[in-house]
Amino acid sequence: MANYRAAVVGLTGIGMTPPRPAPDPILGLIMPHSHVSAYAAVPSTTVVAVCDLVPGLLEKFRADWGSVFPEARTYTDYREMLAKENIDLLSIVTSDHRHAQIAVDAVEAGAKGIFCEKPIATTLADAERIIEACAAGNVPLSIDHTRRWYPEFVEARRLVRSGAIGPLRRIVAHLGGPRAMLFRNGTHLIDAVCFFAESDPEWLVGELDDEHRAYPPRYAGDGGRDPATDPGASALIHFKSGVRALVNASKGTMGNFELDLVGETGRLRIGTHVAEVWQTLENGQPAVSQIHVPHTTRGDMVAAIAEIIGLIEHGGTGSSTGEDGRRVLSILLGILQSNAAGGAPIKFPIQDR
Repeated sequence: MANYRAAVVGLTGIGMTPPRPAPDPILGLIMPHSHVSAYAAVPSTTVVAVCDLVPGLLEKFRADWGSVFPEARTYTDYREMLAKENIDLLSIVTSDHRHAQIAVDAVEAGAKGIFCEKPIATTLADAERIIEACAAGNVPLSIDHTRRWYPEFVEARRLVRSGAIGPLRRIVAHLGGPRAMLFRNGTHLIDAVCFFAESDPEWLVGELDDEHRAYPPRYAGDGGRDPATDPGASALIHFKSGVRALVNASKGTMGNFELDLVGETGRLRIGTHVAEVWQTLENGQPAVSQIHVPHTTRGDMVAAIAEIIGLIEHGGTGSSTGEDGRRVLSILLGILQSNAAGGAPIKFPIQDR
């Protein structure tokens, strides 16, 4: 098996948080949701370099990961890193609006696969730059919409596809808590809706939370650092398949991540605290059962990285492509544009404003 030289640009928590001990040592480690820890769990990858503008984060990387990746070099300029390190796999974990140029430069430097944090970008122009560069270089691009690699979400979609709730008609999606930011965690919620709808949006109506009613029809955040610059929102999304989704991602609501998938003969609820399917019995009464969540050897980012390697070696289409990222971004921007237009319907495809 080939050994892939991996690098990470951006060393915030999601970039490099290390594992911690499980409550009982016999259970091993609790895996964090971070790129460096995922590479450490994939035998065919080695982190050879990391980059961040903050020297203190580079020092923290050495302290947390020096014993695992003793030869990894640290940089404050990603271009220098790309020029010197012959990178195979690159994780882009920078601010939301800084992904595009890094991805383009990585392809030009010879990267074989790119794992980009969500959202793919904050403008459609930047999203297209990333997608086009990767396509031109035949470089697999995966967007970190991690629920696409959660076993319970994969099983839930299998049930929907199998007809367990009849044809899917409606989706009600909720995200709450102080991190219910449209372009940060809201991106995950919108992508989860798209994961189940399996269709392109046709039109939407959106409204931002009260404190952001005057927000412009384009992204005006700081890349994801300050929740006050990234609004919460509600939206009604009509997909070409006829599926309609009601989405609420608002900071002033109870913290939770949940989707209610409603079909002709049943419903399925999936999220942080629930995984259940409701089906109608012959007597017309509902029957509720828990969704079986299989124990797997991979999930989350570890599965994503293993998938990218498979795409490099064998080709194919991944679970979270650049087009998936662009679809989500277009919905996010559509919500901003609808809000700025007083709640007017926005038809797709849309353009940057």
